[in-house]
Amino acid sequence: MKKIIYIACFFFLVSITSCDEVKLDIINYGSVNGIVLDGETYEPIQGVLITTSPASISLLTDLDGKFSIPKLVEGEVAVNVKKKDYLSNTLSVAVYGEEETKLDVLIFKDENNIGNITVYDPVPGNGALDQLTGFSVKWNVSGKKSSTILTYNIFIFESGSTVQKLVGEGIEDMEVTVTGLKNSTTYYWYVVAIYDGNKVAFSPTWSFKTTDVN
Repeated sequence: MKKIIYIACFFFLVSITSCDEVKLDIINYGSVNGIVLDGETYEPIQGVLITTSPASISLLTDLDGKFSIPKLVEGEVAVNVKKKDYLSNTLSVAVYGEEETKLDVLIFKDENNIGNITVYDPVPGNGALDQLTGFSVKWNVSGKKSSTILTYNIFIFESGSTVQKLVGEGIEDMEVTVTGLKNSTTYYWYVVAIYDGNKVAFSPTWSFKTTDVN
């Protein structure tokens, strides 16, 4: 009788373990829908190439500058935006299962090509949580010739809004202080590198969320 009980318990434990393993294998999908706008005129741009990292599908924006990526694995996804005569842009977004993420992307004309300048390494890191309502954001730059002097314009905007606030203009240091932010709010920000009055590089659009308490 004891042997029978032990065997029954063993198969019961195996069945529980198997159920847990099945749950872990479930993959949730969400979607990203958005529009690409000219950064100067705010007019929609047709024929912009949209790709993602991790890779999913490649597509072009329609007559109204709109795009839709219907099936993305839940998690953080980088949406890459490219078009001839424009500076490329990348926006990292969080995709949630069975939910639609809205995304408006601004791209600017490539007015002056002085090399492969990259603005990267944001502080705080992309997607950071519990940030204060006033603190300094930082970044790094590569691909710049030693004789090239760049200045930076820094823009910030709330999630769900295309109204951008210029929090730093013509700054030579790779750091600027932002203040007056709202609690429990997701913000997006990006850096524009300027050379001789012309825009020469754009950072990806990064995000952070402020703390829930004052």
